[in-house]
Amino acid sequence: MSVVLRTRKSATSIGTAAVMAPFLCGITIIHFHSAKYLDHEHVRMLGFMTGMLCLTPYPVVSSVLNDLKILNSELGRLGLSSALVSEMFSIFFNVTAALTRTMSKYGVKEALICLAVAVLFVFLVIFAIRPILFWIIKQTPEGSLVNDHCVYCIIIVALLTAYASHVFQFYSILGPYILGLAIPEGPPLGTAIIKKIDTFVNGVFMPIFVTTCAIRVDLTDLFNWRTKNGSIDNFMVQTLVIILVTVSAKFVVCMIHPLWNKMPLNYALSLSLIMSCKGIVEMAAYSLIKDMMEIPDNVFALLMVCMMIISTIMPMLLSLLYDPLKKYAGYTRRNIMDLGRNTELRVLTCIHGDENILSTIKLLEATYPTKEDPICAFVLHLIELIGRASPIFISHQLQKKKNKNDSNSYRSENLLDAFNNFEKEVNDGLTVNTFTAVSPQEMMYDDICTLALDKLTSLIILPFHRKWSSDGNLIELEDESLRELNYRIMERAPCSVGILIEKAQMTHIFSEETPYTVCLLFIGGKDDREALFVAKRMMKNPHVRLTVLRIFAESNRNGDVKDWEGMLDRELLNEIIMIKHKVGEVKYIEKSVKDGPETVLKIRSLVSEYDLVIVGRQAGVESAETCGLLQWSEYPELGVLGDLLASTDAAGKASVFVIQQQRTATDI
Repeated sequence: MSVVLRTRKSATSIGTAAVMAPFLCGITIIHFHSAKYLDHEHVRMLGFMTGMLCLTPYPVVSSVLNDLKILNSELGRLGLSSALVSEMFSIFFNVTAALTRTMSKYGVKEALICLAVAVLFVFLVIFAIRPILFWIIKQTPEGSLVNDHCVYCIIIVALLTAYASHVFQFYSILGPYILGLAIPEGPPLGTAIIKKIDTFVNGVFMPIFVTTCAIRVDLTDLFNWRTKNGSIDNFMVQTLVIILVTVSAKFVVCMIHPLWNKMPLNYALSLSLIMSCKGIVEMAAYSLIKDMMEIPDNVFALLMVCMMIISTIMPMLLSLLYDPLKKYAGYTRRNIMDLGRNTELRVLTCIHGDENILSTIKLLEATYPTKEDPICAFVLHLIELIGRASPIFISHQLQKKKNKNDSNSYRSENLLDAFNNFEKEVNDGLTVNTFTAVSPQEMMYDDICTLALDKLTSLIILPFHRKWSSDGNLIELEDESLRELNYRIMERAPCSVGILIEKAQMTHIFSEETPYTVCLLFIGGKDDREALFVAKRMMKNPHVRLTVLRIFAESNRNGDVKDWEGMLDRELLNEIIMIKHKVGEVKYIEKSVKDGPETVLKIRSLVSEYDLVIVGRQAGVESAETCGLLQWSEYPELGVLGDLLASTDAAGKASVFVIQQQRTATDI
């Protein structure tokens, strides 16, 4: 229900036009053209089918967008919101059709009684059932599961409302539909209900339902265009005309509003394709009207075949027209290395749970935000989409007031408090903007990359998928879905990306008595240079002690530079050496190695004494210093050295920050 209330004006306009324009066009064709060839009963059937053809079912659109992995893209969100508006028209249409049928069959008095019962049920849901559901959530401790008995009771109530809807002459789906709008989305209640019924409904009932609907269609009836006396079947012809008119009108009208608002043509076409999708809801509707109105078999076959053709073609065209990844192809350099002096550093930090908050704050504190070198941190709390159909994106700065019934804002409360307190401690040097994104795990990368693109960030900070115990000795959790998410972001990010590996809790207190020790491993390449610029920013922190460990091959002991990359590396290292002579807190160490195994020994003997180790990713790049290590790499998203440091026996309990410089379109 909260999604209904938050629908934007543009989505309302598109959703309304997507229903009204084809409906008016269809009714006009029926009145001025089809009525000449059909009797009154066939005209009534055709009008009813016109209403069915004009709708854009929300479940169908959500399913298509989810299958195409664009559910939480900008276009996907607009399509979902527009379909939701269309769904409101669907409820009105169903209620009106049911009352009309009751009135014609039982009289006006019976129809009014059914309407009064429907209104009373809506009030019962709003003022009795919904408060009870929130009471159940309140009684459930944070992080715990809702009591199974409560879930089973809700499922039983849903079945009873379906039966009551049928008794009072409404369609049986109306009662559960209204009840579903009242159930608070997301955890803990919505998630618990979905987990109980999703497998059984989608894995058992749905295939059975689709099969039973499909076997009612005899494809030979599709070629029956003549009546028993040999004349053209005008009902069949006019049904085809109405199908073509309504589909065309919907497709055209859904393009007008986007084009009027300067949306690119391919985006407008894609939105029209989304709003024109058909699916299982139409299959159910056509089966229903066949039973209720006894439409001929050939007309039913025509409706079903047209539905299947549209449901096959539309998603295929949509996947060809709309590629949300194109917007991430960067031609403008947005990384830390190319930032100007005293320029604000814009960072996007991703938080999956409370365990990521402290480590992220400590890393930002180490980068030393000041009034001269400010940091603007965009903190994104990522929540997996379970127990609701549509993804949401919340900007907590734009919220007028905190909604007590919004479970997503409640789950972000610890994050908001922690970063607000951190912002107050730093004063003028740090600006924090907090967001919450609720989306499917496999599509979270789109929320992250889109926010980074919109906010012009130079760095994205991601938590590692492996979680250690508080003392750093044992691995508590290894989330492969989070690992896949990190890998996708590194492939698509419009800026530089860093993965923060926290082996032990980063509880360090920055002070002169307890300096924060940082080690930068430098072999060479653009990722190492990006890491060096992050380390240089930390070097300004008076409570940070930086060590630059330069590892080079013995074959290059003379320091001969033969390419442009080597010249850039040498220039930056010379700058560090100059700083070393001026500032005593910076150390510069050079170590020569023969091959990869010797590099491993050198690193293990040196880096375990530090609090944080920074290293460039250098994915897939094998040099003399890392020769023989690439094939043993377990986590390619970390690069060779990052993978080494993330292993359980390397780097001690030091945290590790693996950095990849922005991949521009010219790099690909």
